[in-house]
Amino acid sequence: MRRLFNAVAQELQGNLVPRQQNGRETSYGAYGGFGSFGGYGNGALGGLIGSLSQQPRPSNVPCPRKTPQAGHLDWIGLIDPRFSYFNVCPTCYNTQIRPTPFAGAFSTKPAAPPHLVLRCDMSRFWVRMAGLVLLTMNQDRRHDVTLLSRVSGISVQEGPCPNTHLDNEHAHQSRITRLWYSIRDPTTGGIPLPGWTICSHCVVSIQTMSPAIASAFVPTSQVPTEGSCALIPSDSFDDAYSAQQLQYIATCAVYSSQAGRPNMTPLITWLKENPPPTRGAVPGRSWEAPAGPCPRDYASVTVKCYVMGEIPDFTVCEKCFAEVVKPDMDRGAELARRFGTEARAVPTGFTCQLYSNRMRHVWSQTVSSGNVEILRQKVSERRIKEAEYQLKITALKQQEKQLQEQAKLQEHLAANALRVEANRASVNIMVNTVGGGHRIDPFTVEYQNSSADFTPTNRMNNQAAMLRMQAGQVQGQVRLAEEEWKRYWE
Repeated sequence: MRRLFNAVAQELQGNLVPRQQNGRETSYGAYGGFGSFGGYGNGALGGLIGSLSQQPRPSNVPCPRKTPQAGHLDWIGLIDPRFSYFNVCPTCYNTQIRPTPFAGAFSTKPAAPPHLVLRCDMSRFWVRMAGLVLLTMNQDRRHDVTLLSRVSGISVQEGPCPNTHLDNEHAHQSRITRLWYSIRDPTTGGIPLPGWTICSHCVVSIQTMSPAIASAFVPTSQVPTEGSCALIPSDSFDDAYSAQQLQYIATCAVYSSQAGRPNMTPLITWLKENPPPTRGAVPGRSWEAPAGPCPRDYASVTVKCYVMGEIPDFTVCEKCFAEVVKPDMDRGAELARRFGTEARAVPTGFTCQLYSNRMRHVWSQTVSSGNVEILRQKVSERRIKEAEYQLKITALKQQEKQLQEQAKLQEHLAANALRVEANRASVNIMVNTVGGGHRIDPFTVEYQNSSADFTPTNRMNNQAAMLRMQAGQVQGQVRLAEEEWKRYWE
């Protein structure tokens, strides 16, 4: 992450060249905030570059709680009760937050139930990016420290980025069916890079930190289609190609902030000249996986799969079959030959049972022991938990959506009530001051002598805040469910 930050700084210094103004050389792009990730200030490039060298730089110490863990009593969180779902381990607090001006916004949280598994949110890719925003790229104070929790709490209907789980540069990127986004040319309205897509989770993360380029990302289709995400927001390793893309997204946001409209030309130009690297080319492997996608735990009706006759629930996509089963088949493993000879589509949809490291380990154990009952039991347990997980996630996300909609409605009603009451009060004041020759501003005049009553407005705003807080708590439940699935069953 620190290498990514340094690369972004170099990109800005290299691209935003000096220009002449009134006979003096000034820094082009001296517009304070590094727009891509949140800052659009009116300062100078000196402020930005100065921040790179003068602001406290948190250490890049690895987080010891990247995976959900139970039993810890020393979690730290934001004082703001709306973001009670945000958890930081002491290591990340001391190395990432304590050296910064934002340390005062945190405090030790009440002890969580001992059985509750929690993960440190500062170990998440996009949250660390948000931390860099606050530390060095937020000269105009557009964002406050709650940006960390807001980015951490991002939850989209289709789930997290399918590349989050990747742990090395050789891993295959998943191709799944969901909504995909690309870049819109603001001049023509077209999509200049139809082959370049990113998922909704990455889009919302960038938009949350970078309002200047939020409107540049548009859906490639109104219905879910098969595709893959061009970014790899992995918590396990730094992907060089993703880092370069983020650098150019940063540059685009600076230009967009200057122009007052989205300008994605730097990224588009770079992508056209630098196609993505080939993923999954592991040295020494004679069998290459097909180009088709792995649906993972998203049911697919279009992708084909192999089925083991004696364990019908053990469905394996073509990609994972090529990566795991085919090599064992070539080595003469008897278990590998129990699959059907051809891949087929499942009209009711299927999920792949062999994409995770856990299930691949179970498969390896079964091949070694020859005891198919081990595999049968694990597949049965996993399918039951998978169904429970999908139902729970769907219900929670629907609940969150309803709470957000209710909060939005209360805020709208409160705004209307405020305008009505302000207008009514201003009329009363003007009636009482006719002939005084004074100009009345209904939004600055003191209402102590009027009959203004803002109690309903305050009540609706309080209700909206409560609903937002409840939605945030549901977001936390979604994340816990996702992490429990990944930790114990995926």
